[in-house]
Amino acid sequence: MQVHIARYAYIDAVRGYAILMVIAVHASHAFGEQPALLEKLLGQGARGVQLFFVASALALCFSWTARQDGARAFYARRLFRIAPMFWLAIVFFVWLYGTGPRPFAPDGIGFGHIAMTATFLHGFWPDTISSVVPGGWSVADEAIFYALFPFLVPVLLKSSWRTILIVLAVAIVGGAQASRVIDTFAYLLPKSAADVSHYYFFYWFPRQLPCFLFGIMLFKWQAERPLPDSKIAIPLCLLSIGLMVAVPFLEGVKYALPLGPQTTYGLVFALLVFSLMSWKSSPLVNPVIIWIGKVSYSAYFIHFAVLYYLAVPRVSGNAVLDYTIFYAVTLAITVALSSVTYWLVEQPMIRLGGRVVSQPVFSRRTAEA
Repeated sequence: MQVHIARYAYIDAVRGYAILMVIAVHASHAFGEQPALLEKLLGQGARGVQLFFVASALALCFSWTARQDGARAFYARRLFRIAPMFWLAIVFFVWLYGTGPRPFAPDGIGFGHIAMTATFLHGFWPDTISSVVPGGWSVADEAIFYALFPFLVPVLLKSSWRTILIVLAVAIVGGAQASRVIDTFAYLLPKSAADVSHYYFFYWFPRQLPCFLFGIMLFKWQAERPLPDSKIAIPLCLLSIGLMVAVPFLEGVKYALPLGPQTTYGLVFALLVFSLMSWKSSPLVNPVIIWIGKVSYSAYFIHFAVLYYLAVPRVSGNAVLDYTIFYAVTLAITVALSSVTYWLVEQPMIRLGGRVVSQPVFSRRTAEA
């Protein structure tokens, strides 16, 4: 029997804000030079991916505990959810960019890069993690989290908070130290991989794991404790937004960000999600941002293509105004096209995945027989 899973509007809203951030930073790269203050703020739009990770872990915990149909069904659903759009993105961007040199693959890409990406193994090698599909590193890390989820998350949800905090501390320290130590041996890698190793160890899964853990912790907290009312949630939301604005200006300040940018933003984003989880009828959770969140997976790939083709406006002579126009047009086109792929690709494939998983071979009883 297929279980209906309630959708939580604030999770879609959070995804909407995440893709707004991601588009903002990539639009700023395409636009070119801007005032230093604006450039610094927009540069942190890249951390929108960490917001995706927090929201993803939280949503998957809700789904897992509601369905309770085991790892086999979980993997099948995840495949039908992420693979179709990602495979289309592989075909499109190989056609668009060819196989020549690019930032994440200085020597170009070959069959191995494409094959590893298509099988979601691209997160395990420096010059494959984001070379075939722009931004593909986030899908690589999500895929690794999916692979670990049925073994890791049920254990954590049953563990004490002390155990979870120890796991979080180990993930933060271990991920950072492993990245530094292994990167010192990058010279042993083939040149193309060695040239991008510094970026790789910033994006690879061990550095992003704390953000997923924050999402798991949010789920455990709301499952075990009553959420605060709006009188507390509103100040928490404002605090999280203030921290998001402040953190970019702390980078480079000694001892200011001891957890690193990924984990620091993950913690701030967890506070934001917690506040929206608790703040009933928040104006930040509205139909527009909810819809943008629903189509955000398609938008993640499509906005790269939109930016490739879209001309940068130089109409007002004011960089801030011109960027605002450019961003608004990019966003509007991206959301329009993503709405089409959401209905024509994502939703049909999700429904197909549901029908596949409803087959007896995916039932717990069959799997455990």
